[in-house]
Amino acid sequence: MVRHPEVLNIREAAVFLGVHEQTVRKLARRGALPCFKVGRDWRFRKEALVRWSEEQQPRARLNSVLVIDDDERVCRAMSRLLAPFAGRVRQATGGRRGLELVAEETPDLVLLDLVMPEMDGLEFLVALRQVHPGLPVILVTGHPDSDLMVQAMRYAPVMWLAKPVEAELLERTMRAVLGDRRLAGTREAAGGDR
Repeated sequence: MVRHPEVLNIREAAVFLGVHEQTVRKLARRGALPCFKVGRDWRFRKEALVRWSEEQQPRARLNSVLVIDDDERVCRAMSRLLAPFAGRVRQATGGRRGLELVAEETPDLVLLDLVMPEMDGLEFLVALRQVHPGLPVILVTGHPDSDLMVQAMRYAPVMWLAKPVEAELLERTMRAVLGDRRLAGTREAAGGDR
C-alpha cells in the first residue's frame, strides 16, 4: 500500500511533534489532536499538525490598537476585526483626535486611513514620527495607488492594506509589521473584556 507523504502514522507524528508516541496516542483518543483512523490505526495530516502545534504556543495580546478613519462604520468594523488581538481598541474619526489619543496612551499599533478631511493620514504620520519614530502603522486605504500613499510609505515602519480588509489578511499584515511579537490568532484564544 502506498501512503501519501503528508499523512503520518503515530510514530512519525510523535517524531514530527517531538513528543512520545503515548502522548500522541492519548491526544488522538481524546480528540485533542487533529487525526483520523484507518482501520485501528491513527493517521495525521502534516499540515493539520503544524496548525495545531502553532495554536498550542503561548500567545500574547497587544495592549492597545488605535484605529483612525473618518468613517465611523469603518472604525467599528476594524475594531471588531481587531478585538481578538488587542486588549483595547480605541477609535478616532480624524488625525487630530488620533494624535490626542496617542498622547494619552501610546498604542502598540495604529491602523490609519489616508484620505480624511482636516488632517489626512500623511499629515498624521508626519506628526506621529516626530514623537514616535518606530510606532508600527498599517495604512488602510481605498486609494492604494495615490501619490499620498507613495509619500506615506516614507514614514516606516508602515505597511498598507486596501479596503475592504479581510480578517485573515489583517492578521498576516499585523504579524509582518510587528515582527517577532506574537498575536492571539483565534477568537477562542482571545477571551477577556473589551
